[in-house]
Amino acid sequence: MDDDLLDEILDEVEALGNQLPGETLALLFEERARGVAPGAPGRAAWLSHAGERWEMEGDLARAKACFEQAAQDGGEAYLDPRAGLVNVLLRLGENSRADEVLADLRRDLKAGWSHRFLHETVGESLELNGRLQEALRWFTAGLTHAEREDPEAVDIGCLNGRFRVRRALGLPLDRYDELCEERRRQYEEDVEGDEPLLQEVAGKKPPLLTVLYWPPTEFALLLGRWPDLADDYGSDHAEHRSVVERHLREVAASHGHVTVGPGDFAEYLEFAEGRDDHAANASTRAGYAAHLGRLDRVVAWPPRRNDRCWCGSGLKYKKCCGALRFDHA
Repeated sequence: MDDDLLDEILDEVEALGNQLPGETLALLFEERARGVAPGAPGRAAWLSHAGERWEMEGDLARAKACFEQAAQDGGEAYLDPRAGLVNVLLRLGENSRADEVLADLRRDLKAGWSHRFLHETVGESLELNGRLQEALRWFTAGLTHAEREDPEAVDIGCLNGRFRVRRALGLPLDRYDELCEERRRQYEEDVEGDEPLLQEVAGKKPPLLTVLYWPPTEFALLLGRWPDLADDYGSDHAEHRSVVERHLREVAASHGHVTVGPGDFAEYLEFAEGRDDHAANASTRAGYAAHLGRLDRVVAWPPRRNDRCWCGSGLKYKKCCGALRFDHA
């Protein structure tokens, strides 16, 4: 199936997520799937979205049914429905069935098949359900697979997941862990001086850092007033979400606790005027981020993979910013 169709379906899911409650969405996605012939492009994708929405609503039985139907259909989906099925089965305590699905995925991978974000998604499901040794194997396989495809490529999700699991298991650093730490050190060097999204108070790193995020309407107002800020925040909102997600991951890796501060354009102008600062300055924006943090007007980060994304799209984190679908770097 053409990736354009998958993207069109995902765009529609995002748009509907801002308009309808979760159960209504799940039923609507199931209805969309019924409107597509078995095996035809789009059916498995709609079933997978329905499964994810039912899982978010806590109806694991219906989520399981949708993922199983999607897997049986065999059509393409943005994420392999079997990865979603593994997570639901583990949450239901159906470990033997989860093992069967994992074995099926391993056979396909051994035969040369691959799918976007599969290793990261399965690894995180295993990690969240306490199966750390298996999670470690999936994260590691994702890294080696990325290297085979492109020697210069690094699967960031698998790199960070592998680092977390190895620390939890008390294992010594290896080359991938050293690469992960090197990326953290490089980030710390990059943010020395004026960093547009971060704020340090009184010259010291606070226990809580807030990354500034502009929702769609506010983002449009911001760039309408100062077009040059596209260099810092991205030229469109999809790129902006990618920029913020990357910062969140890097800051969390270096500093620990980080939150998202949704900005309000009108309030920001008042904030800048009150400080007698130019609103376009990096230091003003950083101060506003810290201001949102002090007022606790923030969103916790990271959400669990199956929770709603921090950006407000209504999608699961793993299907939205957590998937780095919007990464233009």
